[in-house]
Amino acid sequence: MIVFRVDANSMIGKVHMKRCINIARAVKMAGESVLFVTREDSDTSLLESNFIDFRLVPSMKLGSEKAISLLKDIITEVNSKTVVIDSYDVSNVAFKSLREICKVVLIEDYYYETYDVDCIINYNLYADKIDYMSKYPSNVELLLGTDYAPYLSIGAGVSSFKSSYEINSILLYTGELDTHELAPGIVECLLDTIDDNVRIRVMTTKNATTRDILYKMSNSSSQIIIEQDTSGFDKVAKTCDMAVTVADLQCYDLLSYNLPCCVYMSDYSQNLLFSALTNANLMTFGGDYIKKSNRFYGELCDGVNKLLEIDTRDTIRENIAKLNLGKGAVHIAEAIMKYEK
Repeated sequence: MIVFRVDANSMIGKVHMKRCINIARAVKMAGESVLFVTREDSDTSLLESNFIDFRLVPSMKLGSEKAISLLKDIITEVNSKTVVIDSYDVSNVAFKSLREICKVVLIEDYYYETYDVDCIINYNLYADKIDYMSKYPSNVELLLGTDYAPYLSIGAGVSSFKSSYEINSILLYTGELDTHELAPGIVECLLDTIDDNVRIRVMTTKNATTRDILYKMSNSSSQIIIEQDTSGFDKVAKTCDMAVTVADLQCYDLLSYNLPCCVYMSDYSQNLLFSALTNANLMTFGGDYIKKSNRFYGELCDGVNKLLEIDTRDTIRENIAKLNLGKGAVHIAEAIMKYEK
């Protein structure tokens, strides 16, 4: 049995839970059982809808002594030889303790320090920019790059490789919180750019401070449709013809659907992903709010206008297809299941 330790709550995006579930599904398809361990304040709806067993633990920091002890007890009880951890709340103290009883696999998105683990997964486009080889000893397995992007298929449910001359629906995703409250301005920008018959599907959450403003805007325009919870992200994305998105981990879901996107940056932590996406022409440049806030909406409109061109969308789809996303979850499952032998 492989144990996954991951949370999903108001502070931790559901994308962490989703990617672990994809890996877990690949593990289960290969004949191995899985168990998720998550905090009591986590949203477990994704686990329940995927029929995945889970245990709830007290809502405390993963690196705390009690949290480590509880996790070790569960791992020992189910006789697991492997734990997969997807969390930014990690420490070498925790890893060293866990490695006394099992192999430790860490999913990370940025290099913070060299961790005492058995395997590192970083599937980001920019993983090759991090010199992992010099930072880790040879006995640590490194699963790097988009070959390990945790997806089981590409474009499931979407006519992914067939462009349409018509744009009928645009997804707008500004993140779980939209810290800089950009959503209303982006909606106004889109309304000034697109035809009157095009719908804007705005993803928001109960924690977003712009939620009420967006609902008022929706009441005054039939073009604006508010999607009340990012848990429906996949379903909405599969019905859209293009998207405008912030540069966060959800971008990989959009790539996996082969959906043409305009991407913008709203936080310094997004710089590596933002640069990788735009430099590789996987998404059009939608502006850098941090460095050029005064030019942001103008650059966003330019990026959207470029994406409205059929040739641009065709080129982006071709570039996405070259990534060969859709097999990464299986690749990860094959790599980590050997620890159970």
